[in-house]
Amino acid sequence: MERMLYKWYKRQKNLPVGGEMLKEKAKLLHEKLEEEGGFNGSSGWLDGFKSRFGVRLLKICGEKLSSDHSAVAPFKNNFAKTIHELQLSQNQIYNADESGLFWKLLPEKTYVAREEKTSPGRKVEKARITFLACTNATGLHKIKPMIIGKSKKPRCFKNFDIPVDYRSSKNAWMTTDIFKDWFHNLFVPQVQDFLRKEGLPIKAVLLLDNAPCHPSEALLKTDDGSIFTMYMPPNVTPLIQPMDQNAIRVTKLYYRKSLLRLAVGKKDVLNFLKSLTIKDAVSLFAIAWSQLKPDVIEKCWRNILPQICMYDIETQSSDEEEDTPLNLLRDKFRQQQLEEINELQNLLQIIIPEATPTVTDINTWNAIDDTVELNESELELITSDEDEIDEPENQTKITASEAIQIFDKGIEWAEENTSDYSDILVLKKMRERAVLKVLANKKKQTLYGNCCQSVFFLTGKILDCVNNLVCMDSLCNN
Repeated sequence: MERMLYKWYKRQKNLPVGGEMLKEKAKLLHEKLEEEGGFNGSSGWLDGFKSRFGVRLLKICGEKLSSDHSAVAPFKNNFAKTIHELQLSQNQIYNADESGLFWKLLPEKTYVAREEKTSPGRKVEKARITFLACTNATGLHKIKPMIIGKSKKPRCFKNFDIPVDYRSSKNAWMTTDIFKDWFHNLFVPQVQDFLRKEGLPIKAVLLLDNAPCHPSEALLKTDDGSIFTMYMPPNVTPLIQPMDQNAIRVTKLYYRKSLLRLAVGKKDVLNFLKSLTIKDAVSLFAIAWSQLKPDVIEKCWRNILPQICMYDIETQSSDEEEDTPLNLLRDKFRQQQLEEINELQNLLQIIIPEATPTVTDINTWNAIDDTVELNESELELITSDEDEIDEPENQTKITASEAIQIFDKGIEWAEENTSDYSDILVLKKMRERAVLKVLANKKKQTLYGNCCQSVFFLTGKILDCVNNLVCMDSLCNN
């Protein structure tokens, strides 16, 4: 029955198909096939069906349905011609794209499950940043990600080695000035360094969409023209832009998994979220970006580089109707995605046991950044909130001596529960740093004490001399 249902689903093309429609169609097919056992088309069954067959329910108003399919082929031919003429390898082809991220947001049902259901508002959950993701076609070179927030100089960044390039704008959105600065001062130097290390000619192309925040091609190229940009035509970017295919979605999935792991063990999740700073956000995002693997990135280019599309041609079925996504579930990448979603479900249930997030809830949560639109008043509200929430003035500092005790416990736990010694070495190096800090503090105290003793000694000597002079003066007068 499910195989027939999936075939029916694929025939609908761009027609809107919702969960209730799938349930009703499943009931009809069940009756038609006269299968044994009762069938009521529950939400649990629907989640299982979508997971088994890789079905994602998208809004009919999404970008892909309004895209210009007829413009794709001409652009791909022109793009391929440019690559051929300049003799560019896949290591020299880049794509960059921006996306928003509600970095404190939990799934809707999770909030409803607890005290949030009685809260008058949820300003905290709308804390938003924009990130710029950029990689080359092989996935071997990931440009250092850029994060755009609202605060120009967050106090939480003090004494913090920022693992991303941070910029600010009024609404945490990309601007033409920020993008131009990124291209010339961040993108170009990193590309040049990478190409030199790979022994490749210093020339590359950056593929972009027609977002209003992107300057013209004339402003986005080096003086000698060796590194330049190329724009995709309007209304085709959702179909072929590599970063939009999966790279951004997977990065957000990794970010939210790290966020939930950080929340495990917290008694009050909502207060924990309120205590998070932009420092936490950029740290978690840097971790998520580092987890994005080259093979995942490479597959994101399949819609624009034909040679990547053909990598799995022998495994494709000649009969499209009989080619079911069950084969895809055996694929390592697909299985990994399912495991990530399952871990997110488990983490949410650990944090808030009364919440029962489904696969649909997780997918909706991960796509919320691109579906929620904020009006100007909400954006202003968020802007004013960030300075209060993201820049705490009073923070309890951990002393070096306390850190040593913490690392001792961490090393002990790691040695009992992990076989990856590189992680233990990181803990031991951090412990050594804390020890050096303690020694440095003691040295300062010793020097200070010695200086004080010297001052007291010299002061005493001076007083003795003064007394002697006074005595001698008295004798002379007598």
